[in-house]
Amino acid sequence: MVKYVIISPVRNEEDFLETTIRCVIDQTIRPVEYILVNDGSTDRSADIMRGYASRYDWIKVIDRPKGEHSPGPGVVAAFYAGYDLITTTGWEYIVKLDGDLRFDPGYFEFQIRAMERNPALGMTSGKTYQPHGDKLVLDMMPDDHVRGPAKFYRRACFEAIGGLLPVLGWDTIDEMTAQTLGWETRSYQDLVLVHYKPIGFKQKNVYKRETRLGKVQHYLGYHPLFALVRGLYVTTQKPYVIGGLLNIAGFLTAGFRGDIRYGDKAMIRHLRKKQLQRLFFKRRLLG
Repeated sequence: MVKYVIISPVRNEEDFLETTIRCVIDQTIRPVEYILVNDGSTDRSADIMRGYASRYDWIKVIDRPKGEHSPGPGVVAAFYAGYDLITTTGWEYIVKLDGDLRFDPGYFEFQIRAMERNPALGMTSGKTYQPHGDKLVLDMMPDDHVRGPAKFYRRACFEAIGGLLPVLGWDTIDEMTAQTLGWETRSYQDLVLVHYKPIGFKQKNVYKRETRLGKVQHYLGYHPLFALVRGLYVTTQKPYVIGGLLNIAGFLTAGFRGDIRYGDKAMIRHLRKKQLQRLFFKRRLLG
C-alpha cells in the first residue's frame, strides 16, 4: 500500500472546506493520515473539521491559538504543527494542501504513478483554475512550476531540501532548491485544481499585498528585469496601474534599503536563469 500524508493548514475556510475534505475522502488512493490544522479560525471551519474527524479515524484535527495570521511563516508554522502529529512510519509522500480546493478522485493517484515511473520527480501538482461564473480560467504558469495550494512531495525530495522554510516565498524556495539539487518538478494541466480563494482573494488590501510581494521578490533574488516586467503586467489588473506600481516600488525600496536576501546564491542564480528563459520565451508555459 502506498503511504502518503496530507497536512492542511486551514483558517476561515467554511465556504469551501467541506468540498476539499470530500475530495480527499473520494480519492482512489486515500492518504494514511489527513491532518487538518485549525489555524485560529473564527468561523465554522473547526466544527467542520471535527465533524469529519469523528467519522474517519485517519482524519485528525489540531487547534492552534487564535491570533494575527502571518502569510508565509504562519502557513509553514501551521503545517509543522500538523507534521508533528504524524504517527505513520515509512510514509513515502507528503502533501501540503489548502482548504479551498476541488479536484477529481484520481488526483493523488496520478501523481503517485508519475513518481513511480520517474524516480527523479520530486515535487508535483495539478494546474490551478479559478472559477469565473460558469467557467474555469487556467492560471498560466510554466510546467515545472508546482502550485503552492497543493504541493505533493516525494519524501526523499522533501528531506533533501530541508522541508519548508518559515518565510514569505517558501513555495518558491522549496521548488528552486529542489531543482538545483537535481530533482524534477512538474505541474500537470490534466490535473484540474479548482482554487476558490487565490492570494488576491485572501489578501483583499491590494496595496499592502503588492508592496509586500515586491519586497518578497527582492528577498528571493528576482532578476530586476523580471520584477519590472511582472510589475508592469500587474498594472493591467484591477485596481489598474496602482497595484503594479506598488509592486515595483516594494522591490526597489527593499533594494535601496539593502534588505537581506535569501542566502542560497546557487538558488538565486537558478531562479534568475528560469526567469530570463520565461521572459525570452525559452520556457514554455504549457506543455
